[in-house]
Parts: sequence; structure tokens; C-alpha cells
Amino acid sequence: MLWQLVRQHLILRYRRTALGYLWTLINPLMMMTVTAVVFSTLFKADLKTYAVFLFAGMIPWNCFSGIVTQSGAAFINNESLIKKIYLPKLIFPLSVALGVLIDSCLSFVALFLIIFAIGGHLTWALLSIPFAYMLLFVFALGIALFISIATVFFRDLQHIILIAMQAWFFLTPIMYKNDALMGKVAWLVSFNPVVPFVDLFRAPLTQGVLPNSTTVMVCMALAACSLSLGFIFFLLKEKKIIFRL
Repeated sequence: MLWQLVRQHLILRYRRTALGYLWTLINPLMMMTVTAVVFSTLFKADLKTYAVFLFAGMIPWNCFSGIVTQSGAAFINNESLIKKIYLPKLIFPLSVALGVLIDSCLSFVALFLIIFAIGGHLTWALLSIPFAYMLLFVFALGIALFISIATVFFRDLQHIILIAMQAWFFLTPIMYKNDALMGKVAWLVSFNPVVPFVDLFRAPLTQGVLPNSTTVMVCMALAACSLSLGFIFFLLKEKKIIFRL
């Protein structure tokens, strides 16, 4: 059933479109290209160097953002199925998260070819990318479990989370370097839990090196805490879902 839900997520997204799964590449590529041109001019940076920097940051952010925002409707979109037959509730947010992860991996393969063509590093450090994806997925899934349950009880959260993610995006050093901001905003960025996950991708893609051990340990701790807290909240509330749908 989990596989069928993941498959449905992937098929319905591109059904009856002429380009199909090519939109997995076209959408992020167009957005990143426009952003790279605009901000490389604004920051007076070399376009190719900045494009690699931007792409390496957008890949993990798009995956994280997609899992968190789309999981909010995991139970609401499957209300009729949940009311008809008994299924483990966990499979609904999990299927959404897996669908977004597969989309992100497909995008990564295509975007990596572009990154390599414009100056990315092809080194053994790239073998750490699957591990980076695993940690990012676990971290995002923990938040997704919380959001999916909370949205059932508070429907407006679907709209609030979209606004919150936009603010979160600008507080994450994706278009700028970690030390580019000053004052109180820099303090917020320093406590942004997504930053070390972005660094997991940036180190091998832009510098051709493995992420430092501190970054890896922080990401492992954040992923473990997120999944644990999200799963505990999920277990406490999952039986009440049916009464609020």
C-alpha cells in the first residue's frame, strides 16, 4: 500500500502533461537559473561559480521544503480512504515524504550534470551525497509527522506553513554565504537547523571535500531528535485523526 501511494503521488503529479517527469528538472532548473543570474549580478559574483553554489544549496532545501509542506495535506487528501478501511496512519505522511525524496533524487541527477558542466567538482566526496540525503530525509520526516497531524486539528496550518517556509528560506544561507548577514539576523541563521544539512551537500559539490565531522554529528543529532519527537507526537494523536477528518 505504501508503494501504491508513492506511485500515485508520482503519477498524478505529471499525468496528462506532455513532458512528464522532465518537469522534475525543468521547474527547479528554470527557477535556479533566474535566481543565479539575478543574484550573481547583485552580488557581483562570477555566474558559473555562483550557479554551482546556488544549485548545491537549493537541492537540499527543495527536498526539505517539499516534504514539510506537502505532508500537511497527507491525511486530508486521503480522508475517504482512511474512513473506508483500516491502514497504518504512518504510511500517509511517509508516502508523501518518499515521493518528494524520489523527485529530489531525479532532480539531483540531472542538476548534477549541469553543476559538473559549469564547474562542479567530480571527486570521491560525492559518495557522501546518499548519506546526506538519508539524514535530510529523517530530519524532514520528523517535522512532517508533526505537521501532518497538526493540520488535521488546525486546517489553517496548511497556509501558515507556506508562509513560514518562505521566511525560513530567506533565513537559510542558500543564496548567500553563512557569514554574509550581520546583527540579530545572523543570530537567527546560526540557530537555523537546516544550515548544517545544506553544508552536507555544499562541501562535496562546491569544494570537492567531505563535510567536516562536526557538521555530520550535528546533522545526525538533529535528525534523531526530529524523528523521535515527531514520532512520539504522532503516536499520541494518531487515534484521534479519524474523529477530526
